[in-house]
Amino acid sequence: MKKLGKFATPSFKDADPLWYKDAVIYQVHVKSFFDKNNDGVGDFVGLMEKLDYIAELGVTAIWLLPFYPSPRRDDGYDISAYRAVHEEYGTLSDLKRLIEAAHRRDIRVITELVINHTSDQHPWFQKARASKPGSAARDYYVWSDNDHKYDGTRIIFLDTEKSNWTWDPVAGAYYWHRFYSHQPDLNFDNPRVLQEVLGVMRFWLDLGVDGLRLDAVPYLIEREGTNNENLPETHAILKQIRAAMDAHAPGRMLLAEANQWPEDAQQYFGDGDECHMSFHFPLMPRMYMAIAQEDRFPISDIMRQTPAVPEACQWAIFLRNHDELTLEMVTDSERDYLWETYAADRRARLNLGIRRRLAPLLEHDRRRIELMNGLLFSMPGTPVIYYGDEIGMGDNIHLGDRDGVRTPMQWSPDRNGGFSRVDPAQLVLPPIMDPIYGYQAVNVEAQAADAHSLLNWTRRMLAVRKRHRSFGRGSLRFLYPGNRKVLAYLRELTDAEGRDETILCVYNLSRIAQAVELDLSAFEHRIPVDLVGGSPFPPVGQLPYMLTLPPYAFYWFSLATEAALPSWRIQPSEPLPEFATLVMRNGLSDLLNRETRAILETESLPNYLARRRWFAAKDRKITSATLGRADIVGNETAGVLLAEVNVEVGGSVQTYQVPLAVSWDDMPSNPMVQQLALARIRHHRRVGYLTDAFAIDALPRNIIAGLKARTTLAVSDGEIKFLPTSQIDELEDMKEAEIRRFSAEQSNSSMIVGDTAVIKVLRRIEGGIHPETEMTRFLTEAGYANTPALLGEVVRVDAEGVGHTLIVAQRFVRNQGDAWQWTLDTVSRAVDTAIHTELDEAGEADAMAGYLPFAAD
Repeated sequence: MKKLGKFATPSFKDADPLWYKDAVIYQVHVKSFFDKNNDGVGDFVGLMEKLDYIAELGVTAIWLLPFYPSPRRDDGYDISAYRAVHEEYGTLSDLKRLIEAAHRRDIRVITELVINHTSDQHPWFQKARASKPGSAARDYYVWSDNDHKYDGTRIIFLDTEKSNWTWDPVAGAYYWHRFYSHQPDLNFDNPRVLQEVLGVMRFWLDLGVDGLRLDAVPYLIEREGTNNENLPETHAILKQIRAAMDAHAPGRMLLAEANQWPEDAQQYFGDGDECHMSFHFPLMPRMYMAIAQEDRFPISDIMRQTPAVPEACQWAIFLRNHDELTLEMVTDSERDYLWETYAADRRARLNLGIRRRLAPLLEHDRRRIELMNGLLFSMPGTPVIYYGDEIGMGDNIHLGDRDGVRTPMQWSPDRNGGFSRVDPAQLVLPPIMDPIYGYQAVNVEAQAADAHSLLNWTRRMLAVRKRHRSFGRGSLRFLYPGNRKVLAYLRELTDAEGRDETILCVYNLSRIAQAVELDLSAFEHRIPVDLVGGSPFPPVGQLPYMLTLPPYAFYWFSLATEAALPSWRIQPSEPLPEFATLVMRNGLSDLLNRETRAILETESLPNYLARRRWFAAKDRKITSATLGRADIVGNETAGVLLAEVNVEVGGSVQTYQVPLAVSWDDMPSNPMVQQLALARIRHHRRVGYLTDAFAIDALPRNIIAGLKARTTLAVSDGEIKFLPTSQIDELEDMKEAEIRRFSAEQSNSSMIVGDTAVIKVLRRIEGGIHPETEMTRFLTEAGYANTPALLGEVVRVDAEGVGHTLIVAQRFVRNQGDAWQWTLDTVSRAVDTAIHTELDEAGEADAMAGYLPFAAD
């Protein structure tokens, strides 16, 4: 053991600095795990006595929830002293012995560094409130003379807090708090606060702690005019904390608790110079949504939205945020759905979450519990297991706050579930005693003796996971079979010796048995071998691979390389299309960033073009589809992206116009929005479709308005000009006019606006004067009345002055159909008459009498 100050740094059999990538974390409430001294409260000595149980479970790290001195009004997250332990849990020496005992079992220890706020009982706050404004002590916290500052900041605990400011009569000022009013936020604009935090961090690192969970990190800094989350200054603070950790105790780990959307949570890795790990909050509720809806889309969709992380970084994943199924990172409609599905009893709802344990959430259904754990153990990231979930413990929603999911661990059917010998009235929390989840029915002792118990199943699955580093470090690749009730993905890894490992994970999300055909042709000749039992399955061939799964069942396969071709084959099925979800953080310009543009060009546009009748090369394979140009017309959030797509087909390149716009789910729309959609789109909680702007009613109205205003828009390498004729000024107000789109696509896309105008979106774009507008403009200005008058055109003029007509507007003329259809009908009638009637030359002439003068013209 190498000395670090007065304490010792840990040594392990595996000294890999990336140990957290292969870890399995077990989350423990010290107060609720085991009471050794029989005072009714769990303690460090009791936890140390149960370390062998934790090691046998197969976990490699324990996460100790706050054990510091605290009034415990927020389960210990309201800290009143940073460099001590709560006297009910034991002494600092007890904790040191616990850490050393864990290290001897190759178990790392993670604890909390709660730096966003303290308890209002902390000496720093007591001194701050008694000090003068502007003094060093006062500036440890955030103060204001009024409660209107930072008005754009959301309130997190809506059930209990009405403001982020609370009046302090001693200080004569308001103090800032993002959580409970008894938890004032520290002021990280004061350099002394950061130095205090770094001192606290070094103290626990010197004690031997291997990792620190940074609680509530998105909220460290406040700035007027922002939502006070994910600010650049917060990331600057984290970089300093990381640098100090690396300098003082290399090989330790920082875990960010950033309850944010994936694109924001990913920022807490920095460039590998902030946190080593970050929780993936949005994945958690979507696992529950997937099995409730029996559809893989919620999972595959959020993972496709998840950005890549730096090489040395890792997501942490869980089935609940310790004592709560958190629903902050879902849309409003998704939250309502999850509440109705998993918390019909409103007592289970708290703030924006559900305070239930895993087993009650899944209605004591062993199949679904195993399915969810299977997902947890195989998705990209480090799994976190909440104590008691390995035996299927229940909860007590009649207890206040989240205490109902913090009840004592159930060790045996003895008194108090084997947690403590004290009088039950003295327990820190009452144990579960109902007939389904009570300690007499659910306990470690009984399940350890049952080879088929949930406890022993969990041990086996963790043992399997430990043998395959692909689960912790491998890449993720989704498969998209036609049956959306089945989730399938590959975990792939090439190790340091160049050996490849591919693991196939297949999950039936449905309550009934399912069959699925997987495209595994890239792995032809390989044999799927069940990782749990070692059973080989038939080899993979070129045809789709058929699997059948019982309700809520799953498989983990290693795709082994030795094989012989099977004697049978399976006919392929056509997979259903699945939209990618694009993330729009600010506006339409986000669609042009590198990642989103790549999805549009490789997935969305090729699939969309191949289905369009106006696409001339439908019978040939698209080699590539790239955005030649994209100009935003209107504002960033509600405008139109005039996109021109260069399509390479058979060695030639054709240019097509695909104007794009966003239709949000919470706004009125027409069915064509989904029919012409290219992708799903999300802006924070708001979701909708990225669709062809032809489907958006605002497009024709804005075109007519632009022609009336004779608008010219500056764009890259040129201008977009709205070029009207004199007819445009005679047009009445079209803001409320009905819009009808032609049901059948031709070479262009047309719509009728209020029986007054026809708007035609040209699809094939070529430079030069467009013959249709050239002729109709001449006839219109000459006063010719026998053709629809031209109202105007929208033209892009490039840097060389060459025009490219994009959109044409004409007068609508009520008619009985088009000339082509009339010709077909006339000829059909004439032929039918000739077949069934003997006609002389005069009769034949009569049959075509109405048509011939028209054709002659």
